[in-house]
Amino acid sequence: MGDTLKILLSSKRLVGVQKRGKHIDFQVSGILKYLSSYLLALVTLIICLVSACDNNVSSNPVSDSSLRPSDCRIVDHAMGETCVPLNPQRVVTIDPFSLENVLAFGVQPVGVAASSDWLEERNYLHNRLSGIEVVGDFTQPSLEKILALKPDLILGLTEDKQIYPQLMQIAPTVLFNFESSRQWKDILMHNAETLAMTDVANQLMVAYNNRLADFKAQMDTRLQRLQVSIIRIYPNTISIYSRDSFVGSIIEDAGLARPPVQNQPGQLDISKESLQIADGDVIFLWSNEFGQTQQEVDTKITNLKADPLWQQLNAVQQGRVYEVPNYWIGYSILTANVVIDDLFKYLVKAQ
Repeated sequence: MGDTLKILLSSKRLVGVQKRGKHIDFQVSGILKYLSSYLLALVTLIICLVSACDNNVSSNPVSDSSLRPSDCRIVDHAMGETCVPLNPQRVVTIDPFSLENVLAFGVQPVGVAASSDWLEERNYLHNRLSGIEVVGDFTQPSLEKILALKPDLILGLTEDKQIYPQLMQIAPTVLFNFESSRQWKDILMHNAETLAMTDVANQLMVAYNNRLADFKAQMDTRLQRLQVSIIRIYPNTISIYSRDSFVGSIIEDAGLARPPVQNQPGQLDISKESLQIADGDVIFLWSNEFGQTQQEVDTKITNLKADPLWQQLNAVQQGRVYEVPNYWIGYSILTANVVIDDLFKYLVKAQ
C-alpha cells in the first residue's frame, strides 16, 4: 500500500525562478497536470482508507470536516474558507514563505517541505529546524509523509492548489494566492491571521521598520546619492531585479534609489553587450543555483569579471560590487533582516 500511495500521491512539479514581464521568484507549474477527476477521486479514496487503517483513532489527522464549530475558526484564503483549529499544535508548511514565517512567530512545525540544498544554504535557519521532519521539497511535497505526521494544519501557496483536495483530506489547509515575492509582507500577515498571531507579526514588522530607520540615519546624506543595482546571474542570462521583488521591496523600504531602468516592474534580462544597463553606484551580485548548475554560474561570473565591458562599469571601477548569498531571493521577515545585515555591512560599515 505504501509504495502505491507514494506513486499516486507524488506530484512532479517544475520550479521556475522568473516569469518574463512579471517578476516571480518562486513559481511552480505543472502540478498534477491534466490529472483526471477519476484519478483525483482515487487518490482521495486511498488517503481516506489509509487514515481509517490507523489503530489509534484519537491520533487521526484532523480534517476540516471533523472539527466542530466550537473547536475552530473560519479563515478566508485563496481556495475559499477553512475551519482552522483554535490552537494548532502540528503545523506542516509546504512553501518557503510559510516555513520562515511560522519560525519567526516562534512556532515549531512538525514538518516542512524543503530541499536539502535550500536548507543548507540558509544557515540562519539551522538552529530553528532541529527535530523537524522534511516532507519532500517545495517542488514535490510528499503527501504520504505529510499524512504520517498527522498534522492539524497545513500552510502553503496556490502553487499547490491542484493537490488541495488531497491536502484537505489530511488536515485543514490554507493556501495564499501567490503572484510575486514582493508579497512577502502580505503572506506574513496572512499566516499570522491563520495562526491568530497578528500581534507577533506586527511586532516583527515594527522591529523591521526600526532597523531600517537606523540604517537611514547612519547613511545620512549618502542615502540620496547612491543608486543601487541588483543583478542575478543565471547559466544563460543576466537579469536585473526590479523593485517588484522581495529584495527590491527591502531596498525601497531602506530609502535607496535605483537606476531609472530598474524602477519598472518585472525582471529584465540583458545580454553582456547591454551591461551598462546594470550599472550603478553600487552593484549587488548574486545567483541561486545548486550543484553542477551553480558551478556553471560560478564560471560565468569569473568570465564576466574578466570582460572589458564589465570592467568599464562605474561600480566596478569604484570597487563597489558586492557578491551576496542566494538568500537574497528572499521569503520572509527572517531573510529580510539578514538582507538588512548586508546593507549595514556593505553600505554603512564599509564606507
